[in-house]
Amino acid sequence: MIDKGLKFTIATGRDMKKTLKAIPDLKLPYPCILTNGALLADLKTQEFLKITNINPTIINEILTLSDEFKIPPIVFAVFNPNSKKVTFNKGTWGSKGIKPLESEHYLPFKEQDVVSIQFHTKKELLDPFKDIIYKNFKKETNLIYIEDVAYNALGYEGEWYWLEINSHEAGKAQMLRYLTDHLNIKMQDVVAFGDNHNDIGMLKAAGYGIAMKNSPAELKEVADYIAPSNADGGVITYIKSHIEELL
Repeated sequence: MIDKGLKFTIATGRDMKKTLKAIPDLKLPYPCILTNGALLADLKTQEFLKITNINPTIINEILTLSDEFKIPPIVFAVFNPNSKKVTFNKGTWGSKGIKPLESEHYLPFKEQDVVSIQFHTKKELLDPFKDIIYKNFKKETNLIYIEDVAYNALGYEGEWYWLEINSHEAGKAQMLRYLTDHLNIKMQDVVAFGDNHNDIGMLKAAGYGIAMKNSPAELKEVADYIAPSNADGGVITYIKSHIEELL
């Protein structure tokens, strides 16, 4: 389909490493939106084309609050943002910097390197923390709060949720606008697919928004069309049946 001229890419909550692992054989010629719109990346070269950092003046305030609530943060940071080839790291925060999840050593960096701070715990613990973050930093951040459906399906005790804190300039919709400008495409010509709350803004911004059948009601309300579920291959089913319209 790409060979026929279809401009296709992905917008995901995953970071670079997880995205490459999820689609190892998909050779996308166009930049991808990663980390829920905090980053725009070329997967072929593994370079970042746009980086949106959290305001560095509030990083320590957020992390201090997480200590008070005893909810450990997972911090995403981009190192050497001014170089052509940047590196991306994810790990737990410490006084010496980030401790990568696969390492025993801390990597020093500056607060302005941080693009996302995430928390994963039970809803009953996360709710009051989320409310304070929203109250104190709503003008400077974009918050994403969604249920970890896959984790809860494994039968763990309680309802587990993700809270993701990004820059107020980050988001799938914001990065989609940047990408369409980059590719000289009109937003009205964009067809966007989504299946969760973090896709609401993107479906609203696109010329035509499609929600999967397994999507939450809030996403379906803003969609122009409901496609089959992810389990039934909703995206590829729609593209194959509408390929002539899309080209």
